[in-house]
Amino acid sequence: MANLVKIGHMFLNLDQVWCFEDRYVSDKVDELVVRIAGPGGESHTFSGREADDLRTWLNSKAVNLREVTGADLATEGRAQ
Repeated sequence: MANLVKIGHMFLNLDQVWCFEDRYVSDKVDELVVRIAGPGGESHTFSGREADDLRTWLNSKAVNLREVTGADLATEGRAQ
């Protein structure tokens, strides 16, 4: 079974998502772009309520790297 999320009328297969681009951060445009299957693949743009819902869901799943402490950085991902 695919890993799906429903945004508005569309179901996204998260196993095929390459990246999410929040255009508000760079261009102050209320749009969130979902790129599918690699850098040359198709994309879907969500705006308004759908973009807000997707941002909220993404923020609930994401790890904010700015909140990682120095102690975590000293040991994470390093060969000992």
